Amino acid sequence: MAPSLASPSPTSSFIRNKKDLGVSAFPSTSQIAIQKCKKQASKKIVSVMAPQQSERKPATTGSVKTGMTMTEKILAKASEKPQLSPGDNVWVNVDILMTHDVCGPGSIGIFKKEFGQNAKVWDREKIVIIPDHYIFTSDERANRNVDILRDFCTEQNIKYFYDIKDLSNFKANPDYKGVCHIALAQEGHCRPGEVLLGTDSHTCTAGAFGQFATGIGNTDAGFVLGTGKLLLKVC
Repeated sequence: MAPSLASPSPTSSFIRNKKDLGVSAFPSTSQIAIQKCKKQASKKIVSVMAPQQSERKPATTGSVKTGMTMTEKILAKASEKPQLSPGDNVWVNVDILMTHDVCGPGSIGIFKKEFGQNAKVWDREKIVIIPDHYIFTSDERANRNVDILRDFCTEQNIKYFYDIKDLSNFKANPDYKGVCHIALAQEGHCRPGEVLLGTDSHTCTAGAFGQFATGIGNTDAGFVLGTGKLLLKVC
């Protein structure tokens, strides 16, 4: 006897029961994908977590027994101190002082005013003077700046004066070195572990050579010309 059309088949009964159970019992494809993404995301987060680092300890060899930054070490050496910390004010022995035709005349003027018209610089071989800003101008006042540098270097017998005299022919100027910051490096004035000061805000670029380098004003430069020292604050 054929089954009645009114009685449900096993297949239709299963589908009806499935609908009654709700979506939670039978997760959709999107829900499964979300759960997989959460698992993958958690795995990625774990993989990029850096291990906890231990506290940095000072070196066990050499004269320095306290952990310091490179700048602190350089300034400690220059001030003859075994240790420096941020906030300390120290008198530092300068290895190189650079000035050019913008700030040089002002620094020289302060030097002569404070130390005397006939005073001598602290070290003629540690001063680098480079005209490089006003050399291509016909302005008499700008040219006078270079003349002041030239006269001062002759008077003080400055060893490293990179002068330029013939503006029409660079080959006629074997001593001219171009931009002061490039010349400092090319001529070997940038040495690791030393202190270099210059009357130019870009002097700090010399720090790329592993030394402490910073720009200073005319007053500070005039003091360095006479003493070879400068009071600096460790930051």
